[in-house]
Amino acid sequence: MKYHALFLTIVSVAAQQPRQSQTNVYTYDANGSRVLAGQQVTGGGRSEQRVQNLNGRSSALEQVEEKVLREDSTGRVVEKIVRPFDANGVPQPPQKIRITETNQGAGVKSIETQVFHGNINGGYALSERRQALERTSDGRVTVETQVARPTLNGGLDTVEKLSKTIITAGDKTNEDTLTYRRDSNGSFYTAAREVKESDKKDGRTVESTATYISGERRQLELAGQTVAETVKRPDGSETTQVNVFGTAAPGRPASGQAVLREQQIIEKNKTAGGVVETFSVRRPAVDNPNALGPAQKVSEKVCSGPCQ
Repeated sequence: MKYHALFLTIVSVAAQQPRQSQTNVYTYDANGSRVLAGQQVTGGGRSEQRVQNLNGRSSALEQVEEKVLREDSTGRVVEKIVRPFDANGVPQPPQKIRITETNQGAGVKSIETQVFHGNINGGYALSERRQALERTSDGRVTVETQVARPTLNGGLDTVEKLSKTIITAGDKTNEDTLTYRRDSNGSFYTAAREVKESDKKDGRTVESTATYISGERRQLELAGQTVAETVKRPDGSETTQVNVFGTAAPGRPASGQAVLREQQIIEKNKTAGGVVETFSVRRPAVDNPNALGPAQKVSEKVCSGPCQ
């Protein structure tokens, strides 16, 4: 009976332990050999990233702890502690992020994000505050955000504003984000814009993203565009092809017009133990800028456990 009770206790404790996922990231050298470049372990509100240093040893890059401090009908409060490390694995001052979501009713929610940087004395100092107001109504979501950072006099001053609109109609989604920044005279100007369009149909998703930045005359100019097509199969595998357009291809002068810079191919396949994801790239040929060269495998992620 004692052994039976002990066995039940061990099983009960094991069942309560949070499951962890482990992702190994591999890159490929000049000879095409696969080399372990990094590793991430996630589970139980914690995650750790590790990389291979120049000596071929694994060293910590970043540790993240996340916990929910409060969650009820009025909202939730989440706190993250980020602990970075330098290239030699020596701990650096941590960072604390506190996210407070408050439900105000009638489809309105406020989100405040406070970012604190640690110092050598073990304390924290506020380095950024984001205040967002989100309104949802009839398939339309608007988010107005203000970003404030410390000034020389010790206070906080708004340095950036963001205005986002998301419209969903059936399987189509349009997202438009405008970014305003303060100039040297204290006035806000339109610094950037990002427009996303997504359409889902018959297991196929097409996403288009266009980015614009302020030019010399502070007029928005097209900086780049991506068109991604994802095909999901019944067995759970999927392929994503991303065409990346820019004003110039790598190693070539800017033409002022959007040209195809590269094509990214992402393959995800489910295995008995998790998920394998490969990342390959095709770039314009040197002798023929209008034609893409063969696909070159850049990296591979092998995830085991409860992978997303």
